[in-house]
Amino acid sequence: MYTYYSISRLQNDASNKGNAISFVKGFSAKSSLFKIGFLKQAVISGLFLLFALHLSAVSVTFKVDMSQQVISPNGVHLAGDFQGWDPSTTLMTDIGGGIFCVVIDLPPGTYQFKFINGNAWGTDESVPPACGVLDGMGIYNRQIVISSSAFVLPQLCFASCSLCPPPGYVTNGNASYLGGDCYQVTPNAPWQNSTMWNNTQIDLLQNFSMQFTLNLGPNDGGADGLVFVLQRIGTTAIGASGGGMGYSSFGTSVGVEFDTFYNPEYNDPTFDHVAIEVNGDVDHLSSNQLAGPVQMSPVNANVEDGVDHVVQIVWDATTQTIGVYFDCQLIITANNDIVTNIFAGQSLVYWGFTGATGAFYNPQTFCIQPNALVTEDVSICPGSLAQLNAGASSSSIYNWTPTIDLDDPTIADPRATPDSTTAYSVVTIDLCGAVTTRVINVIVMENNPACALLPVSLISFNVEESEEELQFFWRTLSESQNGHFTIEETLDNYTFREVSVLAGSGNSQYPLIYQSSCPRSDRDAYYRLRQTDWNGNSAVISNLEFIPENLAEAAMIIYNSGSKLLVLVVKNDRSIGSIDVISSSGKLVATHITNDVTGSRHEIGMSLPAGIYFALWRDHMGNISGSGKFIVQN
Repeated sequence: MYTYYSISRLQNDASNKGNAISFVKGFSAKSSLFKIGFLKQAVISGLFLLFALHLSAVSVTFKVDMSQQVISPNGVHLAGDFQGWDPSTTLMTDIGGGIFCVVIDLPPGTYQFKFINGNAWGTDESVPPACGVLDGMGIYNRQIVISSSAFVLPQLCFASCSLCPPPGYVTNGNASYLGGDCYQVTPNAPWQNSTMWNNTQIDLLQNFSMQFTLNLGPNDGGADGLVFVLQRIGTTAIGASGGGMGYSSFGTSVGVEFDTFYNPEYNDPTFDHVAIEVNGDVDHLSSNQLAGPVQMSPVNANVEDGVDHVVQIVWDATTQTIGVYFDCQLIITANNDIVTNIFAGQSLVYWGFTGATGAFYNPQTFCIQPNALVTEDVSICPGSLAQLNAGASSSSIYNWTPTIDLDDPTIADPRATPDSTTAYSVVTIDLCGAVTTRVINVIVMENNPACALLPVSLISFNVEESEEELQFFWRTLSESQNGHFTIEETLDNYTFREVSVLAGSGNSQYPLIYQSSCPRSDRDAYYRLRQTDWNGNSAVISNLEFIPENLAEAAMIIYNSGSKLLVLVVKNDRSIGSIDVISSSGKLVATHITNDVTGSRHEIGMSLPAGIYFALWRDHMGNISGSGKFIVQN
C-alpha cells in the first residue's frame, strides 16, 4: 500500500530559521513535499500535524481493465498529481482477468490521474473527453474526488469511459459495454455513431438463430435507430451518423434496420419500421432493398417507449431465407442467395449492430446473452471436445441429456467429449416463453485424415511494419482446445524470445482473425507464431517472417532457378564473410564463405527446391550484418 502526504509549509519565526527539520513519507507529489522550518518549540506541533494527516487519509482502490490491451513487459502503472506524475513508481498488480489494481492512502480532496501501459510517458492512456478533465495544457486526465470514507474505483477499460466488453466483442465509435449482457450503442446525445461486432464469424452455409432485446429509447421524437448487420469488412467497420443509423456507406453487407425516425430522403414511412437491405443502402426505393419497410411493432406504430423488445433473427441456409421476429411475431422475410449474390461465394461473415443519432437522439441499447447463437451439429476428432450452445433462455434452466461426457449438463454451453457420435438434447424456454427441444449431434470423425492436423489450422500469418512498431495479423480456420498464441522473435535464428502473448479461442469451427503488436527491433529480426493448447503442449505453426533493421537498408536477393544461382546485392557495401541460407521452417540449408573483404554483389551457386528462404550474412568477425527473404519458384 502507498501513502502520500501533501503538506503546506508552516510559517516560521524569522529569528529561528536555522532550526529546521524535514518530514518525508511516501513519494514526491505534484504539490511537493517541503522542508519545513520549525521553531524549536513548534516541533511537537508539526509532529501532531503529520499524525493528524495520517489519521485522515483514506484507502483508495484504483482498478483498470487491460483485457483489450497487449500488456507492456514493464507492467502497468498509475500516475497522478498525488505522486508527482511519475509514470514508473506506482506499479499496479495483476489480480486476474486482465484487471490491474493498486491501493493508496490519500487525504480527502480532488485528484487527477492516468493509467500507464508501461513505465514511461508515451505509453499512457488517452482519456476520452467524455470522462476526462483538462489539466490546463490541453491534456485530458481522469479525476477522482475523495471524501472521508474508503473508495473503490470501477474497473473501467484502459483509455475508455466504460467497461471493457466481454471477450469476443469489439465496440467502435460511441458504443459502450453496460455490464451483464447489455450494450449501449448510442448515448442520449446528438450525432453519435457506433458499431459493436462479434469476432466469431457465422457460416451462412449453416442455419443460425439468435434472440436479443432492443431498447430504442423513451423519446418518441428521438432518432435514429439500430441495424443488425452481416458483413465481411471486419470488426473495425463503422458507417455514417444520422439517418443512415451507422450503416449507411457500408460495403458488402446485409442489414436488418430498426428505424425510428422519418427521413423522407430515404423514402421512409412515417411509422417506426423494419427493412432488410444490402450494401449500406437505406433508401427504400433502391434496388438494394430485399424486403420492407414494414411496421416494426404489430400493435404500435411507435416503439420509442423505453421498453425492451424481443427480437429474433433466423437464417435458413436450405431455403436461403432470412426472417425477423419482433415481440415474438414474424414481421418480415427475404429470400435471397446472399452467399452468392452479396458475398461473392464467401460464406463466413461477421455479425453485430450499428447505430447512430443526428440532430434528434435517443439512448439506444441491446442485450444479448453470450450463448445467443445456437450451436448446429458439430464434427470433432477423437479425443477432442465440442462446445455446445443451447441459445438464449428466459429461465436460465438447462438439463442436457445424456449427461455422459458433458462437463456440466446444467449450463447453456457445456463442453462435450464423447468417444463416439452422440446426439445431445436440451429443453429451453426462449425469451418469448416458447418451450423448445434442441438436438445437437456431435459427430466423432474416426479415421479422418484431417484429425492428424495440428489443433489450430492456420490460414495466414503476416507482419506489417512501420518505423516504430510491428503489427502481426493471423487467421485460423479452426481451433481445438487452443489456450494461447505467442509471437517469438530471434536475432540470430537460434535463440527465440517471447514478445507478445494473446489468448486463443478454445474451440472454434469458424475462421477467426487475431492481431497483436510489439516495438520494432533495432536489429534485423525474424518472427514466428507459436500455439499452446490447454494442456500446455505447444508447437510453432507459422513460417518465419523477416523484418530488416531499417526500412531503407533492405538488400536485394534473387534466385535464378535456371542457372541455380543466388545473387545477393547489399546496398550499403557492408563487409561480408559468410552467408547462411535458411528455410522458412528455420532449418539451415547451406553456408557460403566469401573471399570478399567488402563488396555489394555476391553470386552463389546452389540448388534449392521451391519455397520461401532467408539469407543471413555475417561480417568476418562472425557478427550478423544483414538478412533478407527470397522465394524460389521452380
